[in-house]
Amino acid sequence: MKMAGWTMKAGGAAVGLGAMLAASLALTTSTGCEALSASCTQVEGEYEQAVRAEGAPGELDPQGAPQIAMALRMDMVNDLANRVLATALTETLNFQGTIPVSGTQGLDFSVQRPSLALELEASSACETCVRMKGDWGGDFGVTIPVIGRQSSALNGSVDWTVPLSVERDANGEVAIYFDSPAAVRLGAPRITGSIAALPSSWARTLEPALMNLVQERLADQVPRVRIAGYAMPDFGVAGLEFTPSLFKLDSRSNALILGIRTNLDAPGSDAAALGSALQLSEGQNVALGVQPGLIVEGVRLAMREGKVARRYTLTGNESENGPTYATIDNLQVGSAAGSAVPLGLNFRLFNHGADWGCFSMDGRAVSALKVEEGRVSLDLEKVEFSGSRIADAANWGAAQFVTRTQGLLSAALNDDVVVGSDLGVSLRSDQVSAGAGMLVLKGQGATTD
Repeated sequence: MKMAGWTMKAGGAAVGLGAMLAASLALTTSTGCEALSASCTQVEGEYEQAVRAEGAPGELDPQGAPQIAMALRMDMVNDLANRVLATALTETLNFQGTIPVSGTQGLDFSVQRPSLALELEASSACETCVRMKGDWGGDFGVTIPVIGRQSSALNGSVDWTVPLSVERDANGEVAIYFDSPAAVRLGAPRITGSIAALPSSWARTLEPALMNLVQERLADQVPRVRIAGYAMPDFGVAGLEFTPSLFKLDSRSNALILGIRTNLDAPGSDAAALGSALQLSEGQNVALGVQPGLIVEGVRLAMREGKVARRYTLTGNESENGPTYATIDNLQVGSAAGSAVPLGLNFRLFNHGADWGCFSMDGRAVSALKVEEGRVSLDLEKVEFSGSRIADAANWGAAQFVTRTQGLLSAALNDDVVVGSDLGVSLRSDQVSAGAGMLVLKGQGATTD
């Protein structure tokens, strides 16, 4: 479900500009702010107060309640991790050396063309631990005194408990690592192996010594491996910082949960409630969540930085000298109905400096977040005004602050944010909902090259 899987549609009935202008002029014979100085002063003061209330980026709290979240069932984690883990482990297990054997100076050996079939599962050893289990093998060769060079297929098993770790990486993503260097506190990997094609007496002698060497090599030389991550949506503003603030493996649901906090002044979600909101049902392995307040703060910041228009004409067109100033109040989330969640972007318009007087009005852009046939759509259904004198409702649906809000929400609930090492994710969505203060999208994900 790349962005092509998202659709954003504008709709709603237009309010006739001529009719509203006539109504406005009928309400007063005055023109300009000069004749309505008291009202203009009030409107300008209300606008300035609304802008001051928007706040600004603050300090980043690594322990703050998450504003963005992702849940991955372990089958999805495995799909993302298998290729990169197999590469790292294969490189480590393709080696040669000397096996210490009593009565000799040691026997030269090699392990070549190693192969692995491994799987990760949640472990109770620690809050972020996984258990890597599976089979491994390769071609074993050894030089035995008198007999000479001997070879055998090598077949065995691996059982290793390793913590996962998370941090923001150099690419600006929140990266998840298979943290093998930190596994030392949990004990050495358990390795078994058979080299049955060797003479039986030599096989019995060499197998335990070889397994000790393999165990040490895995514990000491497997690097920290980046297996997956979350690519932060592009808010397009300066001063935005973010950090992982929640990271755990839920052994009951066999899912990995990641929460991210920004330095924007938006609500976060309680960790316990978030775990429930991200709960994955049968047939689902990916959940994405975002706080609507974070989207609003992102758009407000873009407006303060001049990257989203603040001023408009009375008909909703962007204008550097427009008389109408916009502020955003909030993004309200309604109760889910079937496969849709209703949304209402509440905003205020302050008009001063135009021939038609000074006034303010409340607006609401009504949308629906839907899932249909595995695809997500964010449809703008209508724009409503209350207490307005003049406005073209249809035009205001295309105002920059409305479209930026839709764009950021679409980006946060899009499979582009889930990344592996050289892998992407295609998500067939089947559910949208609201929980723990977040909008949540769930579905069945698969890796893509």
